[in-house]
Amino acid sequence: MTIRQLLATLLLSCVAATAHADRLVMKNGSLLIGTLVSADENKVVFNTPFAGDIVITQANIETIITEGKVDILMADGEVYRDKRIVAEEGNLIVLSEDENPVLFGVPDIAMVNPEPWRLGEGYKWFGYLSASLGSERGNTDTDELDMDMESIWRSLEDRYTIRGDWEIDESNNERNKYRWLVRTKYDRFSKEDPDNYLGFQVVLNHDEFADLDLRTGAGPYIGRQFFERDYLTLHAEVGVVYVDERFDMAEDNDFWGANWEVRLTSEVLPGLQFYVDQLGVHNFEQTSELILNTTVGLRFPLIFGFEAAAEAKYEYDGGAVEGVDDTDETYKFRLGYKW
Repeated sequence: MTIRQLLATLLLSCVAATAHADRLVMKNGSLLIGTLVSADENKVVFNTPFAGDIVITQANIETIITEGKVDILMADGEVYRDKRIVAEEGNLIVLSEDENPVLFGVPDIAMVNPEPWRLGEGYKWFGYLSASLGSERGNTDTDELDMDMESIWRSLEDRYTIRGDWEIDESNNERNKYRWLVRTKYDRFSKEDPDNYLGFQVVLNHDEFADLDLRTGAGPYIGRQFFERDYLTLHAEVGVVYVDERFDMAEDNDFWGANWEVRLTSEVLPGLQFYVDQLGVHNFEQTSELILNTTVGLRFPLIFGFEAAAEAKYEYDGGAVEGVDDTDETYKFRLGYKW
């Protein structure tokens, strides 16, 4: 059952005040009484007095009957606000303010009750903060602390992103790893094709035990949002970047290169997400000096916005100074909060 079929079942009738509530009928015959919050091609959010918001896969829904008015976002970008919907012979009739019916085909609908930012109203703020803490006592006393964060402000026209990670390890009370990275980005979406965008980024990286005092990278890129769904997101970017490297002991370096980013998230099971993030920089002058960071993981929700994740991170620096390993592998179990 697609969103088109789901929306085709939306009915609005005038009944007694005591019956002014939306009704959702499951395919197993269960009946929920409450309020339709939103709907798209993948899921329905339905609010009930006894359980709050419930997310229901659209394939499990037989019909929805609404008694209230809804906002409708059409596939062509047109918006109908606070309208009544009546299903009739495979079409939907939207009643305008003067109650003159507007008839259109079900496939023309994108969303029911979309979030305000999808209607061009302000920004949606979302992100996460997570941490991993490890401690071992025995022949060698070790302590590890890692933190990751992401904060995104998204509108129809543009997107601001801040990402960062910080890692510090100690062995027998002596620090043997200290590194941090901060990435800031700005994306501007195309009006003709909102899945395409242009962007600019600035990246700062410090790694004390790799002799890297500060690596600064900056440059433009082009990107495409291939999928942006709850069950699947995928975007890819490619651009040029100027990199300036300052080392504590080795000779400083700077170069122009190509950079890319790929980020994939897929819901393999309800609530269980598989994700892959890859960042790369290719030196135009020294082709062997490739920087490649790849993260692979599984995350699952806990309660109240908290989530857990198990991940593996592979970091390769083909331009590492002499005496420093060019590959670093890290395996972690994380706890975090997502908003």
